[in-house]
Amino acid sequence: MLVRAMLLLIALLGTADAAKHSDRSTYGLRFELELTADNSLASGSITVDQTRSLLREARFRAPTSRYSDFSGDGDVQRDGNFVVWRPPSDGGRLRYKVLIDNQRKSGSYDARVTRRWAIFRGDDVFPAATTRHAPGASSRSKLSFKLPGKWSVVAPFKDYPDGKSFDVVNAERRFDRPIGWIVAGRLGVRRDTIENIEVAIAGPINHGIHRISMLALLRWTLPVLTNEAEVRPPYLSIVSANDAMWRGGLSSPNSIYVHAERPLLSENATSTLLHEIVHVLMPVPTEKEHDWIDEGLAEYLTLVTLRDSGTISPERFERSLDKFERRGRGVKTLLTRHASGEVTARAVSVFSQLDRELSDKTDGSKDIFDLVRALVREEQPVGLERLRTVSAGLMNGIPAAALSYAQIPGPRPPP
Repeated sequence: MLVRAMLLLIALLGTADAAKHSDRSTYGLRFELELTADNSLASGSITVDQTRSLLREARFRAPTSRYSDFSGDGDVQRDGNFVVWRPPSDGGRLRYKVLIDNQRKSGSYDARVTRRWAIFRGDDVFPAATTRHAPGASSRSKLSFKLPGKWSVVAPFKDYPDGKSFDVVNAERRFDRPIGWIVAGRLGVRRDTIENIEVAIAGPINHGIHRISMLALLRWTLPVLTNEAEVRPPYLSIVSANDAMWRGGLSSPNSIYVHAERPLLSENATSTLLHEIVHVLMPVPTEKEHDWIDEGLAEYLTLVTLRDSGTISPERFERSLDKFERRGRGVKTLLTRHASGEVTARAVSVFSQLDRELSDKTDGSKDIFDLVRALVREEQPVGLERLRTVSAGLMNGIPAAALSYAQIPGPRPPP
């Protein structure tokens, strides 16, 4: 009995020492943003809480066209489009101004502050940083907002009871920066839990956002998609608005933006909403001029998910593929930085054929989702050659005819 008690005491002391060591190696980060109604220039700050020099230097990518007026505790220096901050050993605060509005060539906005609401990405208001730390150091981050009266905010993180603060967790990085779509203002919000994912659909009131219809579509399709992706993020935020916002969809970690007037299902049986969620759950990084891979896969996986969930019939699925084939028939090259509708259509045809090959050559044991999971796990940019290699690996070394140079428009490799 005495020996058992001593062993228990030693174990408890070891646990306490480990926790104490963990606390000594963790510093706090507080990201704050103050929004003013109808003013695109916001005030941002990053506060470091530490008792010793754990975060020693942060080099922020802060283009002068967006970020200005940096000041703070410790040493702050601007170097062109970068800002270097060396905080004091006992912590400190960095302050700056950031321009939120971003107007596209079309005249619409993909980030905007108005009198009643604001929509933007955390990526664009809290600058990315490369950092120098003490060995073993990591951060614990909190995001907070100062808002005009009666405004609320939705972000893709666990929120605090005050409704204006969030716990930011990014296990892949030591400097946990808030990224993803954020909406603030006088909002309408609908929430549900689907496949253990806390889903929030939020946007300004009186913008014609079909929140309940979006939730209904996700209740049909997310079970299929998350099962195939083998990923279930804890939070998924869908941000929407009408007005002068861009009439499309854009994805970001654990969140998407989609214009309020985009149909849940289009006439060709695809869905902008689900297309962007595919990007969130199964992101495929691509090489330069290979945007056709990411966009074509997202569009084709959307169709497959709609079919497999029973949202569209197998017959409508095939008719949709026929429409994509006709639309992409005249494409001269797939190589482009930004895939057009015609290029994406041709890519859908390529991946449809590849999906059939994967099934035929593996007796039905492999399909397009196996390919995408393999590409996502590799976490490296994908081009045509890598796509061919991974596909052949799934088919016991057999090259995919769908990925031959004769099938895919574009320059052939040198002999």
